[in-house]
Amino acid sequence: MSLDVDRSLAGAVITPAAPLMLPSGRLIAAEPGTGFPVGEAARWAFAETVAPGAYPVEIVHRDGLLIAARVVVRPEPVAAWRPAQRDGEPYVYPVDGGAGSFGSPEVFEALTDDEAREDLIADLSFDSDEAYAVYTDPASGANLVSFQIGADGRYPTWIGWTAAGDIACFLTDFGELEHQARR
Repeated sequence: MSLDVDRSLAGAVITPAAPLMLPSGRLIAAEPGTGFPVGEAARWAFAETVAPGAYPVEIVHRDGLLIAARVVVRPEPVAAWRPAQRDGEPYVYPVDGGAGSFGSPEVFEALTDDEAREDLIADLSFDSDEAYAVYTDPASGANLVSFQIGADGRYPTWIGWTAAGDIACFLTDFGELEHQARR
């Protein structure tokens, strides 16, 4: 990313969300209601993986607008930004329902079940005072952390890398960070 994320986030409010459970260490950024075909969710995961576990999620707002969301893998400074990859290409996900999310292939696979999708809709009923909502798959324990974007569009996810070459975070930019960088 050819922008100074620290400068772009100046003045932003960072809200901690629920930890994200990644049983396989694989991550998908997508609209929460994305209906992947049965057995296909793993194809949508980023090529870059982390150790299985729970990772903090942060929701970033400025002036009441969501500008980014990130999964923190290591609380270390980011030395370089690169687009998250899927099938060898930078991944940008479409949103037409005004919400985004982070989840594992396991939780998205669980959402191919009609009853689970109904539970998701109930669990993701955003309260106007909440910055995020969580759906947990009772069978796998994997969860989906979702956030109200407030606009439809196509949103890129970037990976922040440490100086040692480890993943520090995954960050989805909802248009504001690149806009700030062009000023």
